[in-house]
Amino acid sequence: AEYDADRYRHPSCTVDMAVMTVAEKKLKLLLVSRRDHPFIGCWATPGGFVGFDEDLDAAALRELKEETGLSEGIYFKQMYTFGKANRDPRTRIITTAYLTLASADLIAQAKAGDDAADAKWFDITKEIEYEDDTKRVAILTLFNSELNETMKYRIITKVMGNWAKTTSEFIEDESTNMLAGDHIKIVNMAVEEVRHRAASTGIIFNLLPSEFSLNELRKTYEIVTGTKTDRNNFRRNIKGLVKPTGNSTIYWGKETALYTANPLYEHLDF
Repeated sequence: AEYDADRYRHPSCTVDMAVMTVAEKKLKLLLVSRRDHPFIGCWATPGGFVGFDEDLDAAALRELKEETGLSEGIYFKQMYTFGKANRDPRTRIITTAYLTLASADLIAQAKAGDDAADAKWFDITKEIEYEDDTKRVAILTLFNSELNETMKYRIITKVMGNWAKTTSEFIEDESTNMLAGDHIKIVNMAVEEVRHRAASTGIIFNLLPSEFSLNELRKTYEIVTGTKTDRNNFRRNIKGLVKPTGNSTIYWGKETALYTANPLYEHLDF
């Protein structure tokens, strides 16, 4: 009862959603064009301020719907909290970033809401430029063919004793626009999260329709992780994660059985 809530300055809290899907044989990221300052006209992950009496998860879903129109069929989980003191020129703002996954059939539903000037899906790639035992340099590229918009960043990861430090460099001469603020950190972490967790958890099923072929699952896995897999080994490894539906489709002129995720593994994350 005696606590003085005004004794300390209050930072503002926001949420950001790194929304990803797989379509047209590519990993895609949903970005919104900022309508207001700061970083007006730059591309950003959907997000916004958390209400004082609002839970973080509720704020994330509300902001996603307001800025992109997406609200149903979305998988999301808290990924990381970004709190560098000068990350926003307006005031002290701490943001909680969410890894957010959607199946390709939601692409057409995404549209800019009142809080965004535009909403577009960008192809996202990350390729190793240089690597040794203590350092890795990669090029992260975001591209939208409709707008002919490109954003490129060099991601440098260095081993610092028992931890790794990651920094980024904006490649201005190869880019037509840029990400707002420190959103490259959010985007890069989301790419790494979905790549690594696709191999060890069942979150990859959230990038697929409710029924899929094993070949479709394997191709999605290869797109997400950026690796090639042996067909027989892959089928053997995922055997316990899926179950047949009894339905089939024609794939390359051949009838192919359809599967669905084992409910135990569909949203498994550990």
